[in-house]
Amino acid sequence: MNFVMPPRSKVGYLDRDIAGEGDGVVLSDGEKVSFTPPPVKSAVPDISAVKSVVRYFHRVGFTPFPCWIYHPTKDPILVYDQEESSEYGVIYRETSADERARYGRAHMYDWREDTEWRPSPFPKDIKFDPNKQYAGKNIVWPQTTGAAMQDALIEKLIPQVAASVAAALKLANPQAPANVEPKDWSAFQEFLAWQKAGEATREAVRDVVEDNATEPSDERAAWLAEAERLEIKVDKRWSTERLKSEIEKAAA
Repeated sequence: MNFVMPPRSKVGYLDRDIAGEGDGVVLSDGEKVSFTPPPVKSAVPDISAVKSVVRYFHRVGFTPFPCWIYHPTKDPILVYDQEESSEYGVIYRETSADERARYGRAHMYDWREDTEWRPSPFPKDIKFDPNKQYAGKNIVWPQTTGAAMQDALIEKLIPQVAASVAAALKLANPQAPANVEPKDWSAFQEFLAWQKAGEATREAVRDVVEDNATEPSDERAAWLAEAERLEIKVDKRWSTERLKSEIEKAAA
């Protein structure tokens, strides 16, 4: 069944006392007081009226002075007006029509050609350290791949293992003692050959790894050599990072 809106003549009207029930408050003595609900408070506190920070709000325009001016070798100076800034060759001027079209600014800082003072700081020279991660490209140290190391290991391992096995078999007495079975003596000879081959294998692997891998000890040795060149007295308890910092201080 669809709802049909009844005509106004059958609905009646809302009593004024009921309609305006929330507009006023009746006190205990019968006095009626109008009531206006307070505004909704913001979740973020408004600090624009705090005296210590009010100057940072509702600001318009731009004040070019006072401002700091900078020199590549001298300490920065705070200038308070155009006249004082002009003594150092830095001015605040109106832009030309071409500059306004290019930069969209009506005024800008400028400086004379015969001065080294500037309205913005000079970039600091940062010494490049290849061992630190920077935002740009990094040095990739050459590393020996697994295939190259495997080839070097095989090339060095096979002759050493073969020589060790041959030496073990020659040193072993081909004739078994009287109280030992020939079968057991042959097994003992094979064990000696296996032992010699294992020692030769471990020796060869150690040599190849030391020759092809870059270890922290190699880096420390290079820094120690640099410290010796700079005649820095090195404490053995220093870490590699401490050693690098001392060398950088001495070289600066």
